[in-house]
Amino acid sequence: MILNESEKIMKIDVITLHRVRNYGSTLQTLATQMFLKELGCETEVIDYYPERYSSKGLLKRLKNKSKKLEGNPILLLMAKIAIAPSYYKKHLVFDNFLRKHINLTAKTYYSEQDLMEDPPQADAYCTGSDQVWNSHWNEGVDRPFYLSFLQDDAYRFSYASSIGSDKLKDDERHEVVPLLEKYRYISVREDSGVKVLRDIGITNVTQVLDPTLLFEAKVWAPYVSDRYKNKKYLVTYNLHHDKRIDRYAAKLAEKYNLKVLNISYNWHDIIRSGNLVWCPTIEEYLGLIRDAEYVVTDSFHATAFSLIFGTKFIDIFPEQASARLRSILKLTHTEKRGFDEMPTIDAADVATDFVVVHEILMKERKKSIQYMNRVLDELKAGI
Repeated sequence: MILNESEKIMKIDVITLHRVRNYGSTLQTLATQMFLKELGCETEVIDYYPERYSSKGLLKRLKNKSKKLEGNPILLLMAKIAIAPSYYKKHLVFDNFLRKHINLTAKTYYSEQDLMEDPPQADAYCTGSDQVWNSHWNEGVDRPFYLSFLQDDAYRFSYASSIGSDKLKDDERHEVVPLLEKYRYISVREDSGVKVLRDIGITNVTQVLDPTLLFEAKVWAPYVSDRYKNKKYLVTYNLHHDKRIDRYAAKLAEKYNLKVLNISYNWHDIIRSGNLVWCPTIEEYLGLIRDAEYVVTDSFHATAFSLIFGTKFIDIFPEQASARLRSILKLTHTEKRGFDEMPTIDAADVATDFVVVHEILMKERKKSIQYMNRVLDELKAGI
């Protein structure tokens, strides 16, 4: 990557979904940090940790899903016991990686009020990638992801932010438009995000690559485990608990005499067909995708890394929130690998020229760098 020279090293603080403890969110946080460093910036990730990411928030969601838990201490205790192993293993895997690889702010912020009372100091502030602007995922408009805690004259921009839906509700629109109007530059990950923002009057929007796609396989190599190399298997990563993924994986594995390895955060997924790989490390997750014969998934980032590593994959779209998958398949001309319904077994072997895919990604990387250079050139001129 070519960066514009500057005498002053600028400090950019990023707010993103680094605390949700999943593979995609963690890896896109790392990639954003790597990207900004390559562009000559000092970077911190704002350690924003709202309650919904904690054990308290998890139990609250369980209570909302099942009224039986409310007022029933025995059932509540059983629920705590059931989720405890997965909860603590996720903490161990993801928090260790964050401590090792991510430059977090010294202070952890638990609310918008915390951020307003003692905001981190930087030359500019970036809303990062992943579904930071998805109000369903965030249980409402999470204002800090719109940099609400900053003074009006602070330099704001976004990189590959995702809305995660095809339109905003009226109450969302009224709340977010005044916040978005304070941004100097806005970029989003999906083409659908460009349309959503333009529909609400935010017209200067650029589509850029997800941060993980900014780097070739050789750059990711130091983060990839060889544990599953030379083993014959297909891997599933099933975020929406879609039974079609398990059924398809079983049929595909039977045809080619492969083991089925299921990546899951939940120990109780041992009851699924195939073999549970319970909350592997980030390095193992990447190795599982790189070295698989096939990846069967409904995950954006499992798809992204399949594209990076040149691994054959099948996307079975979830009923909701499929825009991000459709967008990346469209961008890389791999639409024949995505399905609304159960695909045929032969679909897994549809011809895919990963050389062409990588050429497309190279062109898109240049566009993403150009966007960031515009941001940084303006920022430098004003400092």
